Amino acid sequence: MKDFFSAAKDRRTYYGISGESPVSDDRIKEIVYFAVKHAPSAFNCQSGRAVLLLGDHHDGFWHIVREALRKIVPAERFGPTDKKIDGFAAGYGTVLFFEDKR
Repeated sequence: MKDFFSAAKDRRTYYGISGESPVSDDRIKEIVYFAVKHAPSAFNCQSGRAVLLLGDHHDGFWHIVREALRKIVPAERFGPTDKKIDGFAAGYGTVLFFEDKR
């Protein structure tokens, strides 16, 4: 248990997002599937879902996000938001996590 606490305490966010992956798409799918299936959940109901976006789907998602935020973030304040989206869009893929509340 000490290893878990140490890992949680010492973890750091890494923002060096790259558009390349040393891991195959199939392996990424396996990892996401395993994580969602085996992540702890209340009463072991496994209500979490995930969508893995790679390639054009990843790019299209971040385009949609940018345009949706452009409509609600004032133009004079959009610069930092745009840069943050650029950083996420530069990645190899996106995993969207959902929780079923039913």
